[in-house]
Amino acid sequence: MKKSPLSIGWALLLLTLAANGPVSPDDGIPPPPATPPAVEPTDTPVPYVYRVPEQVPDGWRVGDLRKEKADAAPITQGVSEIRSGKIPGMHSLLVLRHGKLLLEEYFNGFTVNSRHPLFSCTKSVFSTVYGIAQDQGLLSLDGKIAELYPDSAQKGWGKDKADITIGSMLSMTSGLDCDDVGVGNDNCGAAMGASKDWLGFCFARPVAHPVGTFWMYNGCCLSLISNLITQKSGMSFPEFAKKVLLEPLDIPDDTWVTGPDGVNRVDYGLEWKARDMAKLGQLYLDGGKWKGKQIVSEAWVKDATSLHCKPGTAFGHSYGYLWHLKDMSFKGKTVKVFYANGYQGQAIFVSPDADLVCVMTAGSQDNLIYSMEENFFEEKLLGSFK
Repeated sequence: MKKSPLSIGWALLLLTLAANGPVSPDDGIPPPPATPPAVEPTDTPVPYVYRVPEQVPDGWRVGDLRKEKADAAPITQGVSEIRSGKIPGMHSLLVLRHGKLLLEEYFNGFTVNSRHPLFSCTKSVFSTVYGIAQDQGLLSLDGKIAELYPDSAQKGWGKDKADITIGSMLSMTSGLDCDDVGVGNDNCGAAMGASKDWLGFCFARPVAHPVGTFWMYNGCCLSLISNLITQKSGMSFPEFAKKVLLEPLDIPDDTWVTGPDGVNRVDYGLEWKARDMAKLGQLYLDGGKWKGKQIVSEAWVKDATSLHCKPGTAFGHSYGYLWHLKDMSFKGKTVKVFYANGYQGQAIFVSPDADLVCVMTAGSQDNLIYSMEENFFEEKLLGSFK
């Protein structure tokens, strides 16, 4: 059984959020193993010569960026800036359009075979697993936690929580007083990790706001839903996830965090290669299909990436069902981009309007990494394609 995570702090988190826009830290998670030091920033760009990604037998077609309808100059300039350290601690950058891998670069000692902690990008993976469970009729968004756990009242789930549904938990609008953005004992996810009864910890959370009225970053209590999938499917959650999602995508990962009584954390824990992260983005871009096979319904893809909170309340932007949402500029108009986002700079950006997927991984301790990556995607990538 994996050890529960230890608490870490982000002393500048709230100041950064107020001053610099959205960030997405994770909940009490220790940093990944030591990695090669990042390049020290320099005002002198490090020369970069574009190269076509290597064709390997992992399901991806590759293409030549120079043959696409795109202005390649801002993109290659952007890679040069990454190499110079202007975006600190970057580990990888992948760009895909029309289902082809056009650009693949690794930095600071990372390679195509490096497995990387997803941190909170794990939430978007869980969103997909839940969507498949719903497609199979196991659960529904309007399912009330009180009814799905008949004995929950005895464990602290009182009448004031009667209207909390699966949907409100996936959109982080349940109203529970459990904020995974915090320092030390104020971090709900870290406190749950130290608990000997994860479900009991979730049941006992007090109510801070009426359901559906307030967005709060609460990923740890998603364990209530992963446990329901275990109950309804007759399989452990990792087994179910492997069968319905990971195996069809040919992603060899089984690093779900398991705690007391076999309950799984689904707000962090997975470790994937960058190319595998891109598969999740492409799956959503293609309406839930991978290589022509429907893995999760198109209806879920649309629902998960639609607005389910008050606009602008989720770290300054919006939120679906465990996917971040943001308006960006493409060909002179405003379009919706949705993305998975994780601690230290993990991201999977998807733009249906541009038919574009971008993966970034990093190991940055700079809280500006999130806005840096968002700006890079919008200005250097999205703005370069025609």
